[in-house]
Amino acid sequence: MTAPLPISPATAVEATKASSPVAAVVSAMRRVDPATAVEGREVRAWADTLLKALYTAQPVRWEYRHKDDHRPGCWMQADAGHVYAAHQRGLVVRALFETPRVPQPEKDHHFQRRVCTRCGMSEDWAGPDCFPPDKKVEPRSLLPFEPAWLVQPLQWLRDAPANLNAYDRRHRAEQATFLLEKLQAHIEECKKP
Repeated sequence: MTAPLPISPATAVEATKASSPVAAVVSAMRRVDPATAVEGREVRAWADTLLKALYTAQPVRWEYRHKDDHRPGCWMQADAGHVYAAHQRGLVVRALFETPRVPQPEKDHHFQRRVCTRCGMSEDWAGPDCFPPDKKVEPRSLLPFEPAWLVQPLQWLRDAPANLNAYDRRHRAEQATFLLEKLQAHIEECKKP
């Protein structure tokens, strides 16, 4: 025979809801009739509560190891001295969480029309942190000067005066023609949208 609880089960459920917003959300979600529609604002409130509970965790425990030690079981429980002076002592410190880490403000999404303007993820699929893609270098902007500046001097070089010997004039003309073709192709590429 089991002993009766000192409080009623309903009282225990209400106390749990009051102490844990996650328990309240889960309880509300379980009470929803599958045949009825749930209002969008209510679902949004549930999601906000769950995300806040998931991503505002404090470390449960800190651990450290020596930076050159990679053996299995090398992590030991750390105290404040290990954490604050880790670099000077040659230690690697890690924090262990029951839930993921706290999001950082610089990694917040900026949604417009339900799409993040920084990473391009939709609001439905975006995680708690925004990771914008690395900007690719535009190959057309690699030259540190305006390529059109070289066209006229190269034309002068190609059309060198007659007092140069034929070999020098031919060699300079070939080099200048090659550079002119490359620069003009680059200039045309830069003009494209």
